[in-house]
Amino acid sequence: MRDAPAWLAELQARFGEAMRTPLDRASGTLTATPARYPAELVRATGGAEARLAVYNRQYWFRLFTVLQTVFPLTVNLLGAWAFNDYAARFLLAHPPTSWDLEHVPEGFEEFFAHELGAHPHAEALSSAARLDAAWRALLREGPAVPFGPRAEDAARLADARLVPSPSVLLWEERWALLERKVSLVGPRVDEPASPPPRHDAPRWWCLRREQGGVRHLPLEPGEGALLGLLRERTVRDALAALEASCDPEQRSGLPAKTQRWLARGVERGVWRAVDFEDQRRTQV
Repeated sequence: MRDAPAWLAELQARFGEAMRTPLDRASGTLTATPARYPAELVRATGGAEARLAVYNRQYWFRLFTVLQTVFPLTVNLLGAWAFNDYAARFLLAHPPTSWDLEHVPEGFEEFFAHELGAHPHAEALSSAARLDAAWRALLREGPAVPFGPRAEDAARLADARLVPSPSVLLWEERWALLERKVSLVGPRVDEPASPPPRHDAPRWWCLRREQGGVRHLPLEPGEGALLGLLRERTVRDALAALEASCDPEQRSGLPAKTQRWLARGVERGVWRAVDFEDQRRTQV
C-alpha cells in the first residue's frame, strides 16, 4: 500500500487543526470562530468557512457529550456550562488519539482536580469526579464473583495477602455524593446544584459490579477501614493495625466483628484470590 500523497496528508492535518479550534465562550454560547482556521485550508476548500464551522461545533459537542455522560455527578454540581469549560481545557491538553471515544474520559478526574485550584468547593467537586470515574471503571468490568480460599490454605491465610477484585470498589465518602449520584435520573439540568452536606464522620461503601449496573452497599466504619487495610497488608498485619487504631473499650468485641466483616467481604466478592508470595520469599 502506497503512502498518501503529501498534499492530502497536509490537508488532513489542517482539517484536524480546524476541528480542534476551541469554541468561543465570550457571548455566553459556544460559537465557532472560522477566522482562526488555517488560511490554507480555507483557500483549499473554496472559502467554506461556514461548513467547516459545522464540523468544528460537532467535534466539540460530541466530546462534551461523552464527558458529560461519564461524569454526570460532576456536571450536576458544576452545571453544564462550567463543566464544558473544564472539559475543553482537558481536551486541549489531552486531545483524543484513538478512534474509540471510550478512551476520551481517561485521566479527566486528575486533570480536573488540579484545575480546580482554589475553587470554594474544590474538595467536594474533586471527590465527585473521582466517584464518577470509579463508577465508569466498575461498569467496564464483569460482575463480581464470590471467592473463598481453599480449606488447605486456611492455616497460612493470616500471613497472606488478599487480592482485590477489580469488580468491587471501596468508597470512603466525606460528602453525601453517592446518594446524589444514584438519584440522578431524567434530563440533565444545566444549572449547578448546591453541593451535598459534608458528613460529620467519613462513611464507607462497597460498590459492587453486578448484572445490569453497580450496587452500593453500606459498610460499618471499622469494616471499611479493615477492607482498606487488607488491600495493602497481610491479613495478620491488617487486623493488628485495626486493633491498634481502636479505642480500648472497643477492642473486646473486635474479634467477632472482624470475623463477620471478613466473611461478608468474601461473600460480596471483594477479593479474587489469595497471594502467598510473601511467605514464599520468606521461606527462600
